[in-house]
Amino acid sequence: MVVHTRSLSMMKAFSKKSMLKVLREIHASSFFRSGSYISPVNVTPTEPYIHRLPVELLEQIFLLVINDTPDYPSIFSCGRDTISVNVASPPLVLTRVCRLWRVVAHSTAALWSRVQVALPGRILPLNSFLPNLLKCWLARSGNLPLTLRIVAVGTGIGKPQSCHHLTCPDYCPWISSGANFRLLDILFDERKRWETLVMPARMYDWRFCFGTPQLRTLECHLSNLNAFNTPNLSRLYINSHCHWISQMKLSISFSKDLRHLRLLAASAYAICTAIAIYPHLEAIVVDDIVSHDDLGAEIDSATLKSVTLPLPSSLSGHFRQEFIEVFSQLHLPMLRKLTLVGTPKKQQVNCLLVALAVASFQVPVVDFQMDTPLRKAHMNNIEPLLSVVGEVTFCGKPLQINEHRNSRRMRKLKLRFSR
Repeated sequence: MVVHTRSLSMMKAFSKKSMLKVLREIHASSFFRSGSYISPVNVTPTEPYIHRLPVELLEQIFLLVINDTPDYPSIFSCGRDTISVNVASPPLVLTRVCRLWRVVAHSTAALWSRVQVALPGRILPLNSFLPNLLKCWLARSGNLPLTLRIVAVGTGIGKPQSCHHLTCPDYCPWISSGANFRLLDILFDERKRWETLVMPARMYDWRFCFGTPQLRTLECHLSNLNAFNTPNLSRLYINSHCHWISQMKLSISFSKDLRHLRLLAASAYAICTAIAIYPHLEAIVVDDIVSHDDLGAEIDSATLKSVTLPLPSSLSGHFRQEFIEVFSQLHLPMLRKLTLVGTPKKQQVNCLLVALAVASFQVPVVDFQMDTPLRKAHMNNIEPLLSVVGEVTFCGKPLQINEHRNSRRMRKLKLRFSR
């Protein structure tokens, strides 16, 4: 069996323990519990054991490898001034091991239904092989829904060439080249199969509205929302600042059934307006709270069950005001959990107590999310919250406040007797 050097190094990265874990997951899957017939591979007794695996089993192993990849499978590998085929990562690396693996990989449509496409920007001209490879990649996915991530590489040079789908001024670097347009056109032709789309950068001057009937999850700039007709969208992440939310109102007819909303940065006015726009919203996440002068009216939501807000390390006056306004303007009778991301310092907890005091609704659970372990000082800061909320948790796990109180009493008693 001929194995390329890169492929061999990739295969060696899987330890015996990891392979056993993969095989256990395959054996425990419903595919094998259903009693389905497994077709054997036609091999001779002298062939390697890897060639004796049934084709269906090999397909399941390939899918587990792909799904275990932390990021999207990337079709291109980009340098500062170059772009090439990414043959060192799955699924393309699987096609370079042997003929059998190549045939099985090419015929497994689910391997090709997720892809990250890097737009080369200033790399001109684009080798014709790369667009053709992207077409082949998407064709191998059959009719399966697509999960796409578009990333920008390079700064873009020159004026954009003509494109019948997209229009963009000169100052938009990440789609200001013919190379980018060629790749975007290929992706655009498959828009009816888009199920998840991630667009990290802003695409200016989209003067059209196209249908994406299968789109369920979308990440994009606020200004690009109007480009999508998304009747079935359930998750939306706006990766730009939302001081005001007027542009989001234009998309209400397309996404009335939105259930989960995430905002990169938003004011209290934008947060409340977004909750009012989407009447079926169940969860909202805000990465950062920014200040804004406008004051909104009180907003009621009968569906919102989860709210996630930041808890910054330094608490400015503007943040404190905006944070409190979120609670004063909202009425959330169905709220089940408030998640706060950050360290519960005394100043932050005091701000939270003020916000909860002006709120017209009850908070059953407050959950703190931190990357570091909770210290005793944090426990002391959190303890006053128990008088206004039902439960306090840390990363989803209940805090042992009673044990903390008892240990504190014991320390005080020891100190008293020692005197």
